[in-house]
Amino acid sequence: MRALLSSVLALVVLLQGALGAFAGSAHAEEAAGVAPTRAQVTEALGQLQGLLGKPSEPANDWIAFGLARSGKPIADRYMKVAEQSVTDGSLRLVTDFARVALAVNASGGDATSIGEGHSNLPAKIANFEKMTAQGPNAPAYALIALDATGYEPGAGATWTRDKLIKWLVDNRNADGGWSLAPGKSDVDVTGIVLTALAPYQDRADVRGIVDAALTWLSAAQRSTGGFGNPTESSESSVQVLVALTSLGIDPIKDTRFQKNGVSALARLLEFRQADGRFAHAVDGKADAMSTFYALLGLTAVDRWQDGLPGLYAGLGATGKASVVVNGLSGTIASGSVNGKTALEALVNVVKSSGTPYTITRHPQFGPYPTMVGGVENASLGGYDGWQFAVKRDGAWVTIVEGMGTFQLKAGDQMYVYYGDIGTQLIHSVTIDPVKPRENQPVTVRVDKETYDWDTGKVIVGPAAKATVKIGDQVAVTGDNGVTTFTLKAQGELTTSVTGYASGKAPTYLAWESKIQVDAYEMRVSVRVEGDAGAIASGSAKGGTALEAVETMLKAAGVQYDVKTLSFGKYIDSIAGVAGAKYGGYDGWYYAVHRDGWWVYPTVGVDAFMLEDGDEILVYYGGDATKLAEPIAINPSQPLPGQDFAVKVTNFPWSWTNGYDTTQPLGQPLAGVTVTVGTSTAVTDAKGKATFKGLKEGLYAIQATGYAKDAAPNVVRAVAPLAVTGHYVDEKNVAQWAQSGVRIARASGVMRGIGDSADASFKPKQAVTRAEFVSALVRTLGLKAEAGATAFTDVPAKAWYAGDVAAAVKAGLASGVSKTKFAPDATLTREQAAVLLTRALKLKADGTVALKDAKQVSAGAVDSVQAVIANGWMTANAGSFSPKAVLTREEAAVIASRIVIANRVK
Repeated sequence: MRALLSSVLALVVLLQGALGAFAGSAHAEEAAGVAPTRAQVTEALGQLQGLLGKPSEPANDWIAFGLARSGKPIADRYMKVAEQSVTDGSLRLVTDFARVALAVNASGGDATSIGEGHSNLPAKIANFEKMTAQGPNAPAYALIALDATGYEPGAGATWTRDKLIKWLVDNRNADGGWSLAPGKSDVDVTGIVLTALAPYQDRADVRGIVDAALTWLSAAQRSTGGFGNPTESSESSVQVLVALTSLGIDPIKDTRFQKNGVSALARLLEFRQADGRFAHAVDGKADAMSTFYALLGLTAVDRWQDGLPGLYAGLGATGKASVVVNGLSGTIASGSVNGKTALEALVNVVKSSGTPYTITRHPQFGPYPTMVGGVENASLGGYDGWQFAVKRDGAWVTIVEGMGTFQLKAGDQMYVYYGDIGTQLIHSVTIDPVKPRENQPVTVRVDKETYDWDTGKVIVGPAAKATVKIGDQVAVTGDNGVTTFTLKAQGELTTSVTGYASGKAPTYLAWESKIQVDAYEMRVSVRVEGDAGAIASGSAKGGTALEAVETMLKAAGVQYDVKTLSFGKYIDSIAGVAGAKYGGYDGWYYAVHRDGWWVYPTVGVDAFMLEDGDEILVYYGGDATKLAEPIAINPSQPLPGQDFAVKVTNFPWSWTNGYDTTQPLGQPLAGVTVTVGTSTAVTDAKGKATFKGLKEGLYAIQATGYAKDAAPNVVRAVAPLAVTGHYVDEKNVAQWAQSGVRIARASGVMRGIGDSADASFKPKQAVTRAEFVSALVRTLGLKAEAGATAFTDVPAKAWYAGDVAAAVKAGLASGVSKTKFAPDATLTREQAAVLLTRALKLKADGTVALKDAKQVSAGAVDSVQAVIANGWMTANAGSFSPKAVLTREEAAVIASRIVIANRVK
């Protein structure tokens, strides 16, 4: 159907020269006189908009309505006026309610809920008892308002549309027109009624009535081309122009409404004064009412010339739709606008952007654009022209009607584009990964869609030879609709898919979106294990595994060498140990521990993209070298003096299939040397090594599989072992903090209340300054200072006195004054962050988005960012809770993290 419509459209374009100009009726013939040009109407209307839109001009209902309908709303001023008039009860007549309802909806408001009492103006109209007291005016304006606002009267309403129409039909004069009182018809009243009946002119009970009224109206036109009785006035010409355009009658070329070659529009312009205002009489002076009436008349004509329905049509709230106008090589205009129909939305966008355009009315296909931005239909000599497509709720709408009748909905995305039968729609653009990062390979898949009119189904397939642009990088899709990028820039980048071709209609309707490309720099830990011992470890940042490894090695002062082959880069030597040292396929390998599993990469170390929290293990090994999975301890929490066993296992890995699920996970590793403190044992066939009980303390378990004159059988693995007793309130410790509390106690950095292992731990109690400072001093291995301190509130015999003195000496902490330390004062989380930053010499590196960032004190912002970035403290669900007190279990977890980082390597 789209192809058919395109063909018909092109045919119309080719036949335009033969068809010539036409009107919306059988009476459309050229008159002898010179008709007003589109430019003249535009100039006159623009001048009125400028004059009446000034802040000094009154924001009355008709001026607000006219300005809104002509594209220059003053809603910011008018809505306050409307609300006041509704609230203060100044509206009494049907025409009052109708006038305000029209102006409110035209200005973007809602006439069904306005003012302090949320008055429903259309409902008041539909239930107005004395509707006919004003003659035909009230029923006519009532019908106009109900239609314009889209209000549906309830079954019990006093006045329905049918009742209003019947009253108007039954109460016409014998001559075919209408007047306020029975008798001789009046031009103004007849024009108003015809405007009201326009939407119903094809009804059998209305058609003949409208024709008769038009016959009378034509006869009532003066020889000057104007209207009015007993004297001619500009306002009468306006009412006729509004009626004609509402009925779809050409106000310029219809010969029924030309006298001596002068149309009602031409005559109206003769009332125009030098300053752009209009007079009541042709030889009179500028008049305020005549001027805003002229605004209504010229707006009605302007809408007619744009192919749009009458002045009052389509005021129901629709919400905004986005509109993009694409030409032969790019976007011509775009914007978010109101528009009842697709054509109205297009007109609003091109007008607001100052883009030239031409709308043509076809007697069969209705109004459609024949030129936009200087590009005319059939400019390529084929079935090419301006078309449109609409995406609603993420899917393209099947369109079987023209722009002039297609109804838009709020949130629609409309594309007006120059194309031909072969121009296709983009169904989807898939970017993998969804959140790309700088220097990361990205795959873009583009699919097109076509509609099969025989089956009624949408056919989706690859969009071949589509031009994809991300930022300033360009690529073209293959036959499979896929192309790849390595993004070189970060930030928000425009991503587009086009099918523009020189001298041809575009292959695809242009698609555009935004993507956020983040700096690809993850914070990870790196460990380098040689063939006979550990070489280096530490934290680092990088986008690829190689970047992070190089950063760590440089910081540690370890020499290394990286070489490049056809498949990428690889590490050839570290600390003087080069590949093939043992004459086989031995060398430097790497693996990544992520989410509790070892990842054995299938790409080079320079191509593996990292994620935050990864652990990179670079090790010297061979084909048979295995990685120990997390070391298991039984019992998992041995008490002082309690014997325990260590089990070392490996999850079998297949380079073809990944983890070998055909074999039991956790296969035992025999012959592994396990060291705990000063004790050593070798794993048996079940991968188990047993140990005698140890004193309370924190130990490092080390499992190695070094081999003589060969690469290791098992890469060295380490794990902490906390041998501790129990606190009586241990059950109150949160699960996430249990390991931290045990490690803090075992290492001696933080114990129960009063620094006693036998006391209760009180996990939920707020930590004191003395407790936290002492924990920091001990984690850093500082020696407690003997003797009295300078603080009067720190007794020399207090358990924390030596630690406080050491902290002050090292510059880690200070008193709240020269003589006071406030050892028992509690700490907030942001205060703890400041102390941590000072003790560990941390620096803010980047910014982590926090939901409660505004709650962080100015002096603590960098510290909070630093502790989060380095992993010492965390944000829960995006919130740091800076003013909350730090609990003892939270302090223990922080201390345990530092201890493990410094002591278990």
